[in-house]
Amino acid sequence: MRFEDLKFENSPEGVMRSRTKFGRYELSVICEPGKSLYEAAVFDEHGDFCQLPGIHRTPEHDEDCVDDVIPYLSPEQVTGLMLKMACIAGKETV
Repeated sequence: MRFEDLKFENSPEGVMRSRTKFGRYELSVICEPGKSLYEAAVFDEHGDFCQLPGIHRTPEHDEDCVDDVIPYLSPEQVTGLMLKMACIAGKETV
């Protein structure tokens, strides 16, 4: 799955939003009006924010400085997140 496969819906406020399931997780990707970069967040099966290794913690971020929302993503970076999510979902179903 790639960024181009996402189905975005417009909210009444003009926010474009897409939600995609990966196993027991859901990736939410949004783009606010007037912006060209995306934000992403991961939710667990209860609809709560969650952080996943390799997605939220990267070598350039300290563990204590990581937010639930990942800002300033290009379409290519969103595709990278989707690939990681697919790998995590696949490992959990084995």
